[in-house]
Amino acid sequence: MRKVISATAVLLLAGGFALAEEGGLAGAFLNYGPGPRSLALGKAFTAVSDDAQAGYFNPGGLFQLNAHEVILAHSQLHGARMEYIGYAIPTRELGTFGVTLLNLGAEGLDSRTSRNEPFQSFVAAENAFIISYCYNPWNFLGLGANLKLITQNIAQYSDIAFGIDAGLLFKLPRPFSFGIMAQNLLVPTMQLSTVPVEYPRTLRAGAAVRLLDDRVTITADATMPMLWDVDETGSPVETFTPNITPHGGVEFAIIPGILVQRAGIDPNDITLGLGVQRYWGKMGIGVDYAFLLHHRSNYRMAPTHKVGVFLSFAGFRVWIDAQPSVFSPTPENDQNVLWMDIRVMSRQPAKRWQILIKNSLGEIVRTFNGWEDPPLRLSWDGLDDVGRLVSDGRYRYEILVVDQREAPLDFSGFLTEIRTKGPQGRIEIRPGE
Repeated sequence: MRKVISATAVLLLAGGFALAEEGGLAGAFLNYGPGPRSLALGKAFTAVSDDAQAGYFNPGGLFQLNAHEVILAHSQLHGARMEYIGYAIPTRELGTFGVTLLNLGAEGLDSRTSRNEPFQSFVAAENAFIISYCYNPWNFLGLGANLKLITQNIAQYSDIAFGIDAGLLFKLPRPFSFGIMAQNLLVPTMQLSTVPVEYPRTLRAGAAVRLLDDRVTITADATMPMLWDVDETGSPVETFTPNITPHGGVEFAIIPGILVQRAGIDPNDITLGLGVQRYWGKMGIGVDYAFLLHHRSNYRMAPTHKVGVFLSFAGFRVWIDAQPSVFSPTPENDQNVLWMDIRVMSRQPAKRWQILIKNSLGEIVRTFNGWEDPPLRLSWDGLDDVGRLVSDGRYRYEILVVDQREAPLDFSGFLTEIRTKGPQGRIEIRPGE
């Protein structure tokens, strides 16, 4: 008895992107958004692409990553779910590489026989394995490409296909950046049964601007699919449609390096997001969350939730290890100083460097700078730039190292606590004594 798969069930893979402009197209899971950060920005990420998700949105942005980064994310969809793993690997001389693993799936789908009788349930899934590479000829330009291996399974039907993408990201003039991504230049073609299905070529273009010392990022994207039509003989003809899908989002660092808020919009969803992160000199870790409200359905479709975590480690970094953590400076004793060990791992030799020491109000109290490589160790005697003893309190540092290609490495963190006064005492006076 021949099995007939429910058409509604098969469409669940596309239904995960229900009512989207490109939701019914083949390979829509490659044009949606893999992680909560990009989703919370309204899927406008082409000109940002400064984390491991660049391998998905625009491999030309991978050059912006100085550290190894791993992102894991889960997305709840309408009737399906999507899992994502992204890994970015910067190198000193060979450019930046990326690996993306993506799975869109739904289990326990209904199937029927030719007599409309219930049959065993089945699984539908699409998977993508993407190898990305970015070449960075200048510090403001990245040229990238993706090689994609795509598989699709629906019940007993399956197929495999290959595709190629290309993208670039341009970061001039500051504080602007521009990105463009040509998806499916080599068109993946799937044939699960008798009819081949080709993924459409899609063009993504975006612009972003960073303001307030990079605390605010405003970004916008447009996606333009090239769809297949048929001529009078019934032969497929690729045509460029004027159907442009806009995306936009804003990211604001409430507490720089710790708490980030995001919001976005596209033709389907209003998105809100929050990120909590913490960076040390050697690594960083964070959790991102996105909440999507489906305004296209007049909010009749349930909101969806996206959760992800990331880990940043190794690669190219700069930071300071300082001792002691509590410091009581004595200007008359030049041996009593705070030692600062400077750790620099850069792609190219340093051209210039600068270290700022700031008090709890953010005011600069001491400046160190120089040319070429910074010294391995510096000392601070607890005096400001004009030779006065600084007040008690917690102090932070900001370090900037610019290499020979004018590529900056920077970091800020806790330096030390100045404590010159002992704990407050209390004098008790008793009557008659």
